[in-house]
Amino acid sequence: MKEEHSLTRWPRNRLPPDQKELEQALVAEGYDPLRMVDPPCTYYHTESHSYGEVRWVVRGQLEIGLDDRQIVLQTGDRLYLPAGTPHWVKVLSEDGAVCLLAAK
Repeated sequence: MKEEHSLTRWPRNRLPPDQKELEQALVAEGYDPLRMVDPPCTYYHTESHSYGEVRWVVRGQLEIGLDDRQIVLQTGDRLYLPAGTPHWVKVLSEDGAVCLLAAK
C-alpha cells in the first residue's frame, strides 16, 4: 500500500508556534531539522526524494504543488511527504517564509 502525505493544521485560535518547540518536537520524533529562510517569491521546481520529508512552517505562507492538487501552508502548519512524492514549493508571503525541513 502506498504511503500518503499527511497535513496537520495549526489551530488558528493558538498563538504562532515557537521555533524551538517545533525543533524539539521533531528531534523527539528522531528527525534532525534544518531551518530554511526563503525570501518572497522563492520557487523550488518539482523534485522528489528517496526519503520522507517533513516541512513545518515557522512563519509565512507556502504553496506546495503535488501531482493532483496544491496545498497552502500557513504559519504552524506541518506537511509530511512520503519518499518519491513529486512536489514543488512556492513562497506566497510578502515577507518571505521560515520553515523547518526534516528527513529520516
